[in-house]
Amino acid sequence: MKIINYIFTFFLLVPHFLLAHFTGHYDDWRNKRVIAIVDHYGPEWFEGKTVLEVGCGYADIGNYFYQLGADVTVSEARAEHCAEIARRYPHLKIIQCDLDGQWMMGNHYDLIIHMGTLYHLRDPVKALYEACTRCDHLVLETECSDSSDPNYCIFTLENGFDQAYNGIGCRPSPAYVERVLKMFHFDVDMITDNRCNSDYHIYDWPITNSGTWKHGQRRFWFCQCFLHTQMCEIGRQHLH
Repeated sequence: MKIINYIFTFFLLVPHFLLAHFTGHYDDWRNKRVIAIVDHYGPEWFEGKTVLEVGCGYADIGNYFYQLGADVTVSEARAEHCAEIARRYPHLKIIQCDLDGQWMMGNHYDLIIHMGTLYHLRDPVKALYEACTRCDHLVLETECSDSSDPNYCIFTLENGFDQAYNGIGCRPSPAYVERVLKMFHFDVDMITDNRCNSDYHIYDWPITNSGTWKHGQRRFWFCQCFLHTQMCEIGRQHLH
């Protein structure tokens, strides 16, 4: 099944060279992350599912899941990015939204794709709360600090087309992220191998508790609301 998923996904992943933004090293990195998601759920899982991609850039990732049959909504803070999404992918639902402020998205999605976004936000707890209260499944990927402390999070100034919209980002420890997710009733399954490593983006780096961060020092989780899982199991038992 994995080989089939990989072939099927590669058929969908066509690099974009229309603009300089989100190309180059982004292409291989994007492909590997999408392949990991498709391999985790299976391509058939996405048919008819509601999917929200937050902080989507040009929504290339969201569009892959539209091609798999999902009903896809994407959110992006920058007006110029939203205009480019509308030009490339007019079939996607686009919401211009500053994730540091009030979330303008709907109340519930089967899956939220939250990749490369958390560390560009000022308040990681608020951001994860907004996501976790709106979905059953969450794909979360972010840069992290090198610390095993579940309360460790540092903040940094950012500037650039793919950086923090409001100029301040966070770098939580992996343990911080998992603590918050569990607080909001989500089980976590972290990728521990090198399948998504690309260029300077590394996911299988060891924790040394240096308390530092560097570009490309990342973690990737598949998350599921365990309250939803428990309710499904109760329902299944009542069927027998």
